[in-house]
Amino acid sequence: MKNQKVKKSNYQKFIKMDFKRISFLLFAIVVMSFITSCDKDDTVNLPVTTTGEVTDITGQDAVVSGSVTSNGGSKILAMGVCFTTEDREPTVADNFAEVGEFTLDGILEKDWNYSATLKGLAVKTAYKARAYASNEAGTAYGETISFTSKAGKTFHTLRDDMIDTFTQEGSEGPKEALIDDNFDTYWHSAWSDGVAPLPHHIQITFDEAKNIGGFQFWTRSTSNRGNDPVKFDVQTSTNGTDYTTVWTSETIETQPRPADNTISLDKNYSSKYFRIRVLDTRTTGLTHTTISEIKVFDDGMLPY
Repeated sequence: MKNQKVKKSNYQKFIKMDFKRISFLLFAIVVMSFITSCDKDDTVNLPVTTTGEVTDITGQDAVVSGSVTSNGGSKILAMGVCFTTEDREPTVADNFAEVGEFTLDGILEKDWNYSATLKGLAVKTAYKARAYASNEAGTAYGETISFTSKAGKTFHTLRDDMIDTFTQEGSEGPKEALIDDNFDTYWHSAWSDGVAPLPHHIQITFDEAKNIGGFQFWTRSTSNRGNDPVKFDVQTSTNGTDYTTVWTSETIETQPRPADNTISLDKNYSSKYFRIRVLDTRTTGLTHTTISEIKVFDDGMLPY
């Protein structure tokens, strides 16, 4: 019994000593892990990113390029372009366009050179933009660039004395109805007397030269009619007498009122004298046409 007691006491001492060793080892592992973690954090820097150029500016969006040149020693978690209308440096707390596909290794280096499309811009508005990139150390920014979105459509005021037509039906549809902002009225070319074949035109004489990049028109009724216009051209003149065709449309699918039909030219044309000519109608071979309303505009998104 005595020997057993001694053996038991020695075993308890061994266990107690072994626990001390284990505790020390665990403590050492935790300390080493903490030191290693601290050393690792010390090697992680912010990424390095640069802002490129802005291209393809319209009245609604713009494209800005950017690149990440260093990940700072850690995976790239996010990148893109941020932008603002305020007179300050933009941040990701403002509007931003994110790019790159996130993986378990972060955003891969193959995606570090990119172009981001900034959407939802306001027309004719000044913006500031810059690239950003984020890793576990935080978010870094590139240089700030500035640009102004384009003007979009500027509609010209039209008066009765500026409008003339060829031809005009005498019993209905006076030309003034084209610009009276009333969908219940309409212009109608001649169909009962003095009928002439297409094309028929709406002539606009401005007080001074204007830029026209397109026009909108509305049909006479809310259902399709055979005499709805489906093809146009635009003519300009230097003297109000001799006209030259500068643009011709494809055949379009005319949408009945209340939808508007927006026709954009290939560029803005400058003149004091314009003719918008109807070349064909929904029913080919008709000699007359009709339109409820028409508006012309300078399109700031087109070349001049």
